Amino acid sequence: MRRLLLFAIFGLAALVGCDTAALETESQVVVEAYLEAGAPMDSVRITRTARASAEYTPGRTAVEGADVQVQRLNDSGGVAATVPYAETDSTDGLYVPEPPAPVEPRATYRLRAAPPEGPVVTAETTVPAPVEAVRTENDTTTYPDPDDENSAPPQFELTVRPGPSALERQNVYVLTSRSLLDLQSVPASPPDSVAGRLLTPFYLEQYDADSDTLASFRVNSSGLLNEANFTANDDGTVGITLPWLAVAFYGPNQVRASVVDNNLYDFLRTQSAQQMSLAPGEIPNIDEDIENGTGIFGSYAEASGKVLIRPPASAVDGALPPSR
Repeated sequence: MRRLLLFAIFGLAALVGCDTAALETESQVVVEAYLEAGAPMDSVRITRTARASAEYTPGRTAVEGADVQVQRLNDSGGVAATVPYAETDSTDGLYVPEPPAPVEPRATYRLRAAPPEGPVVTAETTVPAPVEAVRTENDTTTYPDPDDENSAPPQFELTVRPGPSALERQNVYVLTSRSLLDLQSVPASPPDSVAGRLLTPFYLEQYDADSDTLASFRVNSSGLLNEANFTANDDGTVGITLPWLAVAFYGPNQVRASVVDNNLYDFLRTQSAQQMSLAPGEIPNIDEDIENGTGIFGSYAEASGKVLIRPPASAVDGALPPSR
């Protein structure tokens, strides 16, 4: 479930709301699943598209009674192993592997979802090579003081060693920063005085106590970043500097650098094109690589590190809540 939430921030709901397929009279099956290199297989969510005028929620659009499995393919395209999935009691279309098998880096997997009615939905992904976290630098630092134009504290850097690529292109990364503060003791919509000692300046300006919650700011992700944007070291490692704009909360943060497969790459770059379109006639469809359905079946490899961001002297005084 955690892995589903990692990329859900990129807006799968936008796909079923903006793709022209979602406007058709006959609904389509929507699949959402992610495989992480070296980790156990995670959940698969099976739902259906909603009409343009209807609210899309997994609880209202869940597909029940589907036959779901993930197959690992051999070099000739045959099935080398099959992991069956079982429906959960969550009533929101969630299926889990029984038992979960580890995801092999550089292997190709096929998702096969057969709903009670309609054609079998299939999709394939080739998992990226593993990414190893080699070291971190400046893992305790201070956020730049907005009142001091000469403030330039050192930025957190995560050095990774990517494995040999299984894809015919350079590695493409997504950076994700997640606050590790325990916000359960903080009101969901705290007053500005409390938010001022938790949120960094850019996000504090966006925060509206009447309509926002702190949870909506906890996770922030970049768009697609080519490996050429980072520092290539002589030993084959890559140095990734965390931009200050990616940090929403002071305190402890977990930073993930994820190499994405072709499916996630296509999904995110075409979603970006949708967001930049100015008129309905200019909005392109999402490229989702799904047969007989829509959604996303992608994979990634990630490395992570932790950084402690101290507030600048000009920030509102007060102790931060404990970390999770």
